[in-house]
Amino acid sequence: MTTKLITDVEGLLSIKEDWERIERCDRKTTYYSTFHFNYCWWLTYGQNKNNQLFIICCYRDNEMVGIAPLMFRKIDKKLLKCNELRFIGKGDYFNFILDSSQFSALAIIKDIFKVIEDHASRWDRIEMTHIQMDTPLLRYLLRHDKYNPYVHYLTSSPRFDTEDFTSYEQFDKEIMNTKMRKKRAKLLGETNYRFKVVRGSESEDIYEQISHIHKLEKQYLQSEKGKYERKSLFENGNNEKFLKRLFKDNDQMVTFVLESEEGEIIVYKSCYLFGNVLYGWNTAYDPKYSHFHGIADVLMIEMIQYIFERGHGEKIDFGAGSYSWKFRWTNRFSVNYSLAMWNMSNPKTKFFRFLTRTREVVRAIRGITNEH
Repeated sequence: MTTKLITDVEGLLSIKEDWERIERCDRKTTYYSTFHFNYCWWLTYGQNKNNQLFIICCYRDNEMVGIAPLMFRKIDKKLLKCNELRFIGKGDYFNFILDSSQFSALAIIKDIFKVIEDHASRWDRIEMTHIQMDTPLLRYLLRHDKYNPYVHYLTSSPRFDTEDFTSYEQFDKEIMNTKMRKKRAKLLGETNYRFKVVRGSESEDIYEQISHIHKLEKQYLQSEKGKYERKSLFENGNNEKFLKRLFKDNDQMVTFVLESEEGEIIVYKSCYLFGNVLYGWNTAYDPKYSHFHGIADVLMIEMIQYIFERGHGEKIDFGAGSYSWKFRWTNRFSVNYSLAMWNMSNPKTKFFRFLTRTREVVRAIRGITNEH
């Protein structure tokens, strides 16, 4: 076994071919662990001086068999100043990318954590989130005495699977109801909408349109519904740079659209397509159609019918969060966990741990107070 650390963009580009080879053969890889996603993210957020690459590569017989796409993030707040080891990027699933065709996945992960421990002087805290159930990484953490106490449930992600039905007609019979069908017929009658699928080079063209719609929806929800907490991810400068990089000539970006006869977007849902899974990550509607209840349901019906009849995926992952609207379409879900562990070999982290626990207690007390 040999390992190598990647700490800069040049090194990241040098492992592109191996990374893409392993991501294709690792059945547990999601779009959030692909080279392209992580490279686009790092080109944007790696400019922050508080972020530093720490990608661990494992080799057997001079062939790469494992990648841990990690980074250090320097946290610099009033009372809390520490270095955190975490996954690169931001998304619903994170994982190590492993080629276990000839070697044990757990053995590769063990080597990765040996490197992490060998560099314990560089981190005060490990914060690995959105680790999916049924992955070798989670199994390794749960069976390890040192890490098990710090693994906790984080969230769940509902997922629709066409394999649960023999056809769209069976789906329509078992999941759809009269109310849903009426929503579809009503919107079609009022707007004569067109259903459209945009991907590849066309994705770059539609970016500005969906960005505009998302901002309009945010303004509407704030001013008309009083949802002042609502934000738009398209208003963040760095996020805009990241998304534009991601959209450029990318066949894995798929946007489903209902548009009016005039060609204006009524509602959209953008997804990442990887393997046979559509990972939903963003949706919005034009406030001009806010009087129509269930507009997102109509788009979902069209999407599901499309993937039954035309392909472009066999599953729809609704993303993190157990919201009721997601379970209207499925009873399947995946569970995500997190590893949050302080480096207790470092004396100063005991104080940091005390601070975070104090904040958790304060939040809990406030929560109880607000209930009365």
